[in-house]
Amino acid sequence: MTDRVGSNTLRGISSQIDMCKHEIIGDFYRGCGHFHGRYFTGETTDCKSALCKSSSAHKHKTAPNCGCSKIVVEERKIQNMFQTPFPECQRISR
Repeated sequence: MTDRVGSNTLRGISSQIDMCKHEIIGDFYRGCGHFHGRYFTGETTDCKSALCKSSSAHKHKTAPNCGCSKIVVEERKIQNMFQTPFPECQRISR
């Protein structure tokens, strides 16, 4: 199970659990506050936590199905900024 979470979403949780961050490049739409991720760069920041499945210090390294959930925390980098709402958000509001 993989959950994609924006770095802003986990601010309350991050003080309790440190997780690896994966850099994603995308577009930000100021009209609705939507971030549309285009691609992951492959750059990661390792949290060195035994509870984080994507960390080098993960405690179940050799177990193929350890049961730990993999949470991808996005380190968002804005490539393009648009003043309009995201197209999907425009369709919903009309």
